[in-house]
Amino acid sequence: MLLKLVTRLSTYGQFGRPLMNYLESTSLNDETKEYIEILKLYWDINYDEVIERIEKDISKLRKGSLYYALLSIKLSALHRLKRDKEVKDIYVELKDNFGDIPQYVRGLVVESLRNIREMYYESNESMEKVRYWSEEYENNPFDKGFILMADAREKKNEGKYEEATQLNIEAFKILKDVPHPSGIVQALNNISWWLKDVDKSIALNFSIPLGFYLGYYFDDDNYKVFNSLDTIFQVQKENNDPMMYETAFIFSKCLSKVNKERCNALKKQCGESINQLKYCVFNLDNRYYKNTKTLRNFIKQEIERVFIKEPNISKRTLNDFLSGKTKQIKPNTLRKIINNLEFEINTSLAIPIVKELKKKDIDKKFEENFYKFMQLKVENQLSEFFTSYLVHYYKQEVKLEKVIKDIESESLIKERCDYYTRELINSIFEETPKIDVDSLLIKNQRQKTFTNKDITFKEHPYYSARKILVKRFMKDLNKKNLKEFIENYIGLDTKQKKTVEKFIMNYGRYYDLKDIPKEFTPKVPKEIDPFVKKYTLKRKPSAISFYVFEGEEREEFVEICNNF
Repeated sequence: MLLKLVTRLSTYGQFGRPLMNYLESTSLNDETKEYIEILKLYWDINYDEVIERIEKDISKLRKGSLYYALLSIKLSALHRLKRDKEVKDIYVELKDNFGDIPQYVRGLVVESLRNIREMYYESNESMEKVRYWSEEYENNPFDKGFILMADAREKKNEGKYEEATQLNIEAFKILKDVPHPSGIVQALNNISWWLKDVDKSIALNFSIPLGFYLGYYFDDDNYKVFNSLDTIFQVQKENNDPMMYETAFIFSKCLSKVNKERCNALKKQCGESINQLKYCVFNLDNRYYKNTKTLRNFIKQEIERVFIKEPNISKRTLNDFLSGKTKQIKPNTLRKIINNLEFEINTSLAIPIVKELKKKDIDKKFEENFYKFMQLKVENQLSEFFTSYLVHYYKQEVKLEKVIKDIESESLIKERCDYYTRELINSIFEETPKIDVDSLLIKNQRQKTFTNKDITFKEHPYYSARKILVKRFMKDLNKKNLKEFIENYIGLDTKQKKTVEKFIMNYGRYYDLKDIPKEFTPKVPKEIDPFVKKYTLKRKPSAISFYVFEGEEREEFVEICNNF
């Protein structure tokens, strides 16, 4: 009976992990605990250990619910490790014994078998498909969503990309309502990746919701993040989309948070993108640029192509730069040169040029947004800036304590704001993208080609989604204690700050989770109850977010709450 309850939780995929953590803190039998631990190992991509534990456990089991549930996980782990012969053997065993599998486990098995069948075998091979006539699979959103994705893969294998796209869209809509984050992202990733070399414009359209739901549902070090950022980066690069540079920045920041072993594994999976990141990532400082051959040759070429009436800099300065006599060039000087030219934006542009275009775009938006920001009440300024700070990876470069003090004393001066602070203030006034996946199928009449005159760097949907999450937390946070909360946060070390940020993000993620059976719904543990009450947080998202933490991380969060 307990296993049946836990398999119901698996309809959320990894999103159900904190609920399973909560169950583990209650009375569970050893078999159910082992099943949960194996699931978590699989989600943490420890595939070798998954197989080792399953082989040890399965030898003691009769062929019932747990046996087939574990065998299904083993099938997926073997696939990840590319152990093809063993994959085929287990596929055959599960298919041949499908009629003996208990009904409540069949949905999990069907999903695994259909996906493996379409990933491993060409449509003309003799390997039979799994039949699934039961209406129960049609009525179960989790089963139906993944079966639709398997059907989509079959159509893709047959070269029927339009049909494959429609099936993935249908799967996305169904799994979004569950919600099943891994399935949501997989369906969108399939569309973008499969269309990358077929219809790159539509592939780019779908990279927007992919980036949005990636930021909305997943922590920075989740495997899904890297796989999908790889897709987004490659699709944007193929389309010469300026957002590519922000994707590269996000990718690099997420990559910096994983250990060496994990990083090496990711290089095998996303090696092409990872190797290209260093050519696309830049900071927003005002340091001089090196006068490289690539930079001056491009400028020289564009000057020869376009007659400059008023270069805005002295002829000597320009000639010294173009001849290579000067070894460095001021940012302001480079911007003046660029302003007198007109050229298309593509992925081969020298980074100093892209950087100056980005800074120019920030300046243009900041002129208006700083005024809007200063019209807000001080309390709202604090709340909005702190939200923007928590969402962006630029926070590592912002002196939060100084900005907060300037806001509180009403002495924030526009000219003294660096580019990171400006970008965070601009973000406050960026609109959240409206996502209608059906409209994304409409082809652009003409693929947008940006020039340095009309380029704008829109906010990445990854950040837009995370703003929604943080705003839910900030809305509930007792405004009387807002300043104290921010001050306590500032006083934490880097690791502790990341723990608090993780809690806040997950508070937003689980804010509206509905239809959780009563026996799965965590209660706020006594260790953090004073913290939850003091800051007037909602109890259900607080409790679930608490159970996202495991082991030492959970103990550390309790200690932080006590200090708050």
